[in-house]
Amino acid sequence: MASLKKLASQTAIYGLSSILGRLLNFVLTPLHTQALPKEEYGQNTDIYSMIAFLMVILTFGMETAFFRFYSDKRFTHREVFSATTGLTSILSIPFVILVFLFLGPLADFLQYGHNPEFVMWMALIVASEAIAAVPFAKLRAENRPIKFVIVRISTTGSIVILNVLFFWLFPYMYREGIAPGLTDLVYDPKLGVAYIFIANLIGNGLMMLMFLPDLLKINWSLNRALFREMTIYSAPLVIGGLAGIANEMANRQFLKYLLPEGENFEALGIFGANIKIATFMMLFIQAFRFAAEPFFFSGEGDFKDKMAKVLRYFVAIQAFIFVGLVCFLEIIKQTHFIDEKYWEGLTIVPVLIFANLLLGINFNLNIWYKIKSLTRMGVYITFMGLFFTIASNFILVPTYGYVGAAWSTLISYASMTVFSYYLNQKYDRTEYPVRSIGLNLLVAVVLAGLSFYVFHSELLPSLLCFIVYLVFAWFTNGKTILKAFRK
Repeated sequence: MASLKKLASQTAIYGLSSILGRLLNFVLTPLHTQALPKEEYGQNTDIYSMIAFLMVILTFGMETAFFRFYSDKRFTHREVFSATTGLTSILSIPFVILVFLFLGPLADFLQYGHNPEFVMWMALIVASEAIAAVPFAKLRAENRPIKFVIVRISTTGSIVILNVLFFWLFPYMYREGIAPGLTDLVYDPKLGVAYIFIANLIGNGLMMLMFLPDLLKINWSLNRALFREMTIYSAPLVIGGLAGIANEMANRQFLKYLLPEGENFEALGIFGANIKIATFMMLFIQAFRFAAEPFFFSGEGDFKDKMAKVLRYFVAIQAFIFVGLVCFLEIIKQTHFIDEKYWEGLTIVPVLIFANLLLGINFNLNIWYKIKSLTRMGVYITFMGLFFTIASNFILVPTYGYVGAAWSTLISYASMTVFSYYLNQKYDRTEYPVRSIGLNLLVAVVLAGLSFYVFHSELLPSLLCFIVYLVFAWFTNGKTILKAFRK
């Protein structure tokens, strides 16, 4: 029990620091969307979608491999750390060099011929984050959550502070003529979106500096047997990881390459700004994920019964968030969380929020194969989603633009959820309360749809829809959820 409490407390620390990091970046959305035109914000969306792809390749599953081999008594901890960090370095450093050598043609291909420095900065950002992945894992393995939090928050905090300086304080000083000598030295209004990447580079530089003592301890005389075992172990993870990140991020690239130049980055900007609202849902899912796996893997009680009950309550809470966000979207709009020039894309927000709700259900449904060590099922599910991602984007994006990309996301996540449920019922049947969950989702979708598409987010009818859902949720799940919280 003591070990479980320790695991739970450290999970909370790691989880909260990661969530806080996402939340701090999340609050920059109003700043960025107000300051940047749609095309430049689209460049920001595009660059970070490519960073997500590249992170899977350059880390090469070494974070997971580090945990897998760290407890293997055949190898010392230093050998494992050196091999895993060494591999990420071997991939990352030559990658940066190659980008530098072929920067011109690469920038033209990625449609950044006028700003090739963006591509170079992207390479430096992703390389530094890839090299830092294993040192972060090492802190977790050594039970050093305090340093983990310090490094994580210091990095994210510095990036946020620099963004506030570049997108609020310095522009204000520039407009008001305050300290013009200093302002001219540190701020150029023409740089625009470039300041997002510059802030990230400076924050990552601080992160690398904090990890420098660990990186200097790398033994470059790598254990060849360990190195070979790790690469064999990690290769399937990379394939699955690429398919997974494609499900999440590929729609950005489809928007860029399937829409005409001049229109594509504007569509990316609108899509990227509006998807931030759906991030509210993702914050809950991420918090749940950090707590769920220790709970299910504890070995206490009947895990199938726990899975069924947890999914029912999870859907109830997520449906509540979904209905609340959609019904009060007008209030969110009026807070200028995203600037009004992006409001034309608000029609995709309910679709994206519901897609993320299905993604959360899919995570719950996937617990069974992790417990049973049937991880190949995850690859099947991910590639099912990837098939629908590619097919639906090719069909919908050329005609419907960012609206098509949003619906493609929903189609992909829905296919994964249905397929995951099918595999569970076929190989390790769990008696999920399908009728209760289905009714909950149906009522949530109907009420949210009435609020947004019929009443056009008008406050009073939307409030009525939300109250109706609250009454429904209370009579179906409310008392049971409160009882569970008390326990």
